[in-house]
This record gives sequence, C-alpha cells and structure tokens, in this order.
Amino acid sequence: MTSVTGTPDVSVGGAVALPRPPGVLRRFTARHPRLVDWTLAIGTQLPVLAIGIVIAAVDLTQRIDGLLMVAAAVVAGGALLWRRRWPLAVVLVISALLALPTHVVVGAFVAVYVALYSLGAYGRTLHVWLGVAGAAVASLVSTLVVPAIETMDVGPVVSINLVGIASFVVAVLLGTSVRARRAYVAALIARADDMARDRDRQAQLAVAAERARIAREMHDVVSHGLTVMVTLAEGSAAQVARDPERAGATMRRVADAGRDSLAEMRRLLGVLREPGDGAELAPQPAAGDLQALVASFRDVGMPVRLTTSGPAIADSALALTVHRIVQEALTNAMRHASDAGRVEVDVRHGAGVVRVEIVDDGSGAPASTTGAGRGIVGMRERAALFAGDVAAGPREPSGWRVVATLHESPSPVQERPA
Repeated sequence: MTSVTGTPDVSVGGAVALPRPPGVLRRFTARHPRLVDWTLAIGTQLPVLAIGIVIAAVDLTQRIDGLLMVAAAVVAGGALLWRRRWPLAVVLVISALLALPTHVVVGAFVAVYVALYSLGAYGRTLHVWLGVAGAAVASLVSTLVVPAIETMDVGPVVSINLVGIASFVVAVLLGTSVRARRAYVAALIARADDMARDRDRQAQLAVAAERARIAREMHDVVSHGLTVMVTLAEGSAAQVARDPERAGATMRRVADAGRDSLAEMRRLLGVLREPGDGAELAPQPAAGDLQALVASFRDVGMPVRLTTSGPAIADSALALTVHRIVQEALTNAMRHASDAGRVEVDVRHGAGVVRVEIVDDGSGAPASTTGAGRGIVGMRERAALFAGDVAAGPREPSGWRVVATLHESPSPVQERPA
C-alpha cells in the first residue's frame, strides 16, 4: 500500500487518488519519520545533558553524578531512535534506567512516556502489556528502594508512583488509539482500492462483452450479405448467355444486397464513434421483420417458408436475437444446403419462452462459400444472454436442424440493441 504523502493527490495501489492529508506538520512528519525520532530523542534528553555537563564542570564533588546523568541521557536518547523498530526493547531499556534509585536517571522519566506511546502505536498487543508491566515494576522497585536508602515517608512516594503507573497506561492507550486509527484508515484505503480494481475489471468485462456483441453483429451482417451476393452473382453468371436481361436484373439485386449490407455495417460502426459525432443510426431488425428476412432469401431462390405462433415479442433485444438466429441459420442453409427442396422456419412464442426451429432437407453438399465455423457459436452466445441454448445437427433422412430456446427473463448480462 502506498503511503499518503504531501502531494496534492496520492495514488494508492495505482487505482485510488486520495486527497492530501490536512496539516503541514502532519504531512512533514509523515514524510520524515527518522527526523521525528531524532527530534524526540534530542528534545527529551538535551536539557538533562546540559544539566549533567554543567554539574560535572562546575561542581567537582558531583562530577561523577553529572557524568552518570549524561551517560543515562545518552542511553535513553539512543534507545528512542529505535522506538518504531523495537518498541518493547526500548521500553525495557528505559525501564531499567528508571529502576535505578538515583536522581541521575532523571532523563528516563520523560523518555519512558515516549517509549510507551511508541509501544502502543507500533508494538504487538502482548508486547504492549509486557512493556507496561515492565515500566510498572521498574517504578515499584524504585519506590521500594528509595525509602530504604533515604529517610523519608513511604506513603507520598508510593502515591506518586501509583499516579505514574496510571499515566503509563494512559500513554500506551494513546498510542494504541493512534495505531487503531491508522489501521482503520489503511483498511478503508485498501477497500477503496479493491473497489476501484473491481470497477476496472467490470469495465473491461463490459468492453469485452460489447466487442463480442459487435463481432456477432458484424459476422451476421457480412456473412448474410456476402452469401446472398455470391449466390446471386453465380446465378447471374449462369444466365448471362441465355437470358441477358434476367442476368442484369439479378446483378442489380446483387448491388441492392451490397448496399443493404453496407448500410448495416455503417450503423454498427456508428456505435463505435465518439458521443456527439452524429452517427446516423437505423432501427435494429426485430422479430416482426422476419417476413422481410425470409422474403429476401426467397428472392435468391431458397424455398423457405415462415410459420409463427403466439403474441408478438415486445422485448426489442429478444426480438433482435430471434432475427439474428434465423438469419444465421438461413445463411448456413444457403451455404451448405443449396440443393434443399424445402426450408422451414417455425417461431413459437408463449409462456415466457420463444422457440425457434429451422429445418431443411438438403444433402449437405459443399457450397461455393465457406465460413470459419463461428455461426453456431454466435447463435449460442446470443441464446445464452436469454438463459437459452441452441441445438444444431443433422436430421433423418437428410437435412439439418437448428433449434433455439430463449427465455423472456434474460441472464444478468443482456444484449442491448445498438
């Protein structure tokens, strides 16, 4: 996880841009943790160092105490430099100084609070309470030893140290609170990062689904258009010698079929334009256009008949799927069953289910046009969008049969008209 710094926007996990944290001081300390440690170490021990040096230089009778005070301050300050990496060890070292029954370790009284706060902020839960126990034991040891060395009442000393132990707990709880807040913020950032990645994945899936949809549409349009054009062109070539006028009419129909295919391709490509480009979009074909579709195949010589039953399909996406499945099945029949004497298209709608059946009695003779085998795959993909399926295979005694079953309650990923 990338840490939040003082930059205007911080990228976390490469997905979420976070606002910069408030406060100049907070941003500075977040960027320079080692400088903060040095500042705390020097700031808490510098007065003690100055006093110890002055005592050692001015009062020869207390030179040893002054030097010991300097040494204790150096140890406590040096320990604080490692408060983030080894917080429990730092607390134990400073607590050991605190247990010494002498005024020369006065620097440890301030350092122990910094160490306990650091233990709460950076240490494990078990280590936190071990550190509090160690500091409390050190304070009690000092409390019990001082009255034995010096003549003084035990009561005030014990009271003061009990208050000190309570303040140890407060310092640890403050550090624990800061750690909990940091963990909560980190969890929020991680969750936002996961949500952003999931959003990106969903966007990629949507793009892939749209590409597949457009690929199916392009396949159906191009396959159907070219198959009709090739069939008409072959028929015109066969007639040109004996009936030039009829061959010319057939070629004009080739041109019409080409123009229709180009118009549909322009409509599909218009979907890919930027918004506001003013693409001219025509309505998508629907189930009600099946008569015109069948008539176009009948015009090129296919003996096809359409039978429908049930109410009209209101869902435009479902109607488009029915149209495309019939179009692809008839195109395949024109390619691979050119000798068929009968082609039947039966569309039945009722009880929330649409059943489409296309059968022919051709022999499956090789056609002059071949495909890449994506037609049936495309039909099954379309049917899957409406919790349906497509079965295709040979029928007895000859011919081919395609049956598609579609449900009006589609799956979550529904194909929409362009």
